[in-house]
Order: sequence, then structure tokens, then C-alpha cells
Amino acid sequence: MPYRGAFGFSKIVGNSVATSEPLAKAGAGRVFLSILADAYRRHRLLHVMAIAALLLAAAVGLRTGNMPDFSVLEDYALYLLFAFWMGGCAFALGSFFHLALIKRDTEPLGTFLRSMGGFFGDAERNANSLNGLAASIALISAFGVLKGAVAILSPFAWDHALAQADRALHFGRAPHEWLWFIVQSPLAVRLFNLAYNSWFVVLIASVFIACITRKDTKLRHQFLMSFMLVWILGGFFLAMGLSSAGPCFYERLGLGSDYHPLLQALAAADRIYPIWALSTQDILWSGYIGATPGSLGISAFPSMHVAMAVLFALYAARRSWLVGLLMWAFAAIIMVGSVVLGWHYAVDGYASVLISIAIWKACGHLLARFAPDGVAA
Repeated sequence: MPYRGAFGFSKIVGNSVATSEPLAKAGAGRVFLSILADAYRRHRLLHVMAIAALLLAAAVGLRTGNMPDFSVLEDYALYLLFAFWMGGCAFALGSFFHLALIKRDTEPLGTFLRSMGGFFGDAERNANSLNGLAASIALISAFGVLKGAVAILSPFAWDHALAQADRALHFGRAPHEWLWFIVQSPLAVRLFNLAYNSWFVVLIASVFIACITRKDTKLRHQFLMSFMLVWILGGFFLAMGLSSAGPCFYERLGLGSDYHPLLQALAAADRIYPIWALSTQDILWSGYIGATPGSLGISAFPSMHVAMAVLFALYAARRSWLVGLLMWAFAAIIMVGSVVLGWHYAVDGYASVLISIAIWKACGHLLARFAPDGVAA
């Protein structure tokens, strides 16, 4: 009986049928290109949004001459590399011991390697990953230019109003004054700073997980579309409309010493534990005043840390109630940390929560009616 090779390709040699390896590989390549093309059509709206963001960034960059500060990006890249290395090792060890000790697999290492091979060798997963990651990376690259241009296009004018709004909403006191039991504890400040910096790891992990899923769903598109719109609408357009620097720069802008006690407390904590927020704030200020070339940009309203943390929680809660609960707790920690570390006024965070929820729901309604063909419910 004739034997058919991979993807059904075969050739006849004499009176027998033998597998043609080159033909099979060519067939596999054509099949993957077809799958990739289908994935591209499903992701076309995301690609259009990414291209629009890049064109906007190009126009803004030409007008302002602003470029992202790659030295800061390199610092965070090192943090991410270390975190993913540790996380990957922990995952590999955990999976191996689960197979060996709990499932009592007779060949745990072989089973683990085969499962990883099947996971990353899946054509549908790879096609979704390439499209999702391409759109997301393009968006983040564009935002690196846009964020640095906010203060150039729209000089800071809202800090005093936002500080007053904070006091009005918190019964005449600044929000950090209500959290003084945290501020005066160097260890607590250090822990909140660690959590705040881990946001970058959660950001990359959340986008990566959403992109590499094999099944292309409306939920996945809702997250990626919301991710892009929150950055552009909130992080650029709204940031320009209510341009502000944040409490940590309040005194440097000549607006008064309202936040001087907070900064003194952070400096005191830094003498005991490294508080990375202070060095990052100095880098951003140096870039802002032109003391160093390039800058990621200063912009307080709205808080993109809080906005993204809320978006992560909205997405995670739809996939797992337990992970969702953890992500909502993480969002609350980021909210408190943004105030304790002097990055944001509390109203920055409150507005960010509303923005993320509104965009999330709007994208959900849009996809419910106009989801691309082939996207699962």
C-alpha cells in the first residue's frame, strides 16, 4: 500500500512509493504561509492601528526632534532578561518535578522536551504569535517617541490643579499623607518599589501570553486592541490635554514644597535600601532639562502603570478567576505605589482605571459586532 509522507506528499521510485523529504518540506512551507496569511487577515485591524501609531510617531518626531532614551530602555531590558531567565528556570524545574513526582512519568525529561517541542512547533500558534507580537512591538516603539514629545508639545500646566483635586477628594490632605505609615517605613517603600518595577515584567509577560495563544479568540483581540488604544488615547492624547509632571517634580517646577516631606522620606529610605524610583526620576529630569541627550519623557496624567495593570486584570479575570484576583491585587499595589513613590497624583490613577475599563468595554462591543472572520467567540 503506498506510503504518504508528511503533509501527504510522496513520489514513486521504480515500483515503490518513497517519501520525498524536499517536497515534504516545500509543502510544509506552503502550508505555513497559508496559515500565516489567514492569521494576517484576522489581525489586519491591529496592524492598521500599529501602522497609524508609527505614522503619528514619525510626524511627531519630525516636529519635535524627540527620540526615546535608549539608555533607560537598556536598564529595563536587563531587569527583564534576568526576570525571564529566573522565571523560565523555575517553570522548567517545576514542570520537570511535577512530571517526575506527581504524575510519576517514567521519562519526565523526554516528556517535558516533547511537550515544549509541540508547543513551539505549532504552526497556528506561531502564526498568531508573529502577527500579535509584530503589532504590539510596533505600537510600543511608536509610543516611545510619543511619550517623550508630550511635554514638548504641551508644557506642564496641570500639576497645581491635579494636586488641589487630590486634596479635595481626600478630605483636605494629600493622598501620600494618608499613606504615611508606608512612606516612613524604608522596607515598605522598598517592597513597593520592587512591585512597581516588576510591572515591566508583567507587561511583557501579559502581552506575550496573549500573543502566543493557539486559539485566536475575540478575548485575545479585545486585549490587544485595548492595549494599543490605552497607550495612544490615554498615554498620548489625554496626556497632552492634561499635561503634568507629577509630585516628584512638583518642587523642581517651582510650584512649591507640598511634596518635599515625601521626597525627604524617600531619600531617607534610599540610604537604607536602594529606591530605584529616585534614580529614574533624576534621569528623566536630566533628559527634560536637556542635561543628557534623549528622554523617555515625563508625563503623569494618566498613570499608564495603573491603566495597564487594570487592563491586565480585566483580561486575566476572563481567563482564570484566581489569576484575575491576583492581578486586581497587583493593580491595587501599583496604584498605592504610584502615590507612595511620588510618581503620580491619586487622581492620575483613578482616571486610569476609568479609561482602561471604558476602552476594554468599547473594544468588546466592537468585536461582538465586527470581529474578523475566523476569530473564535
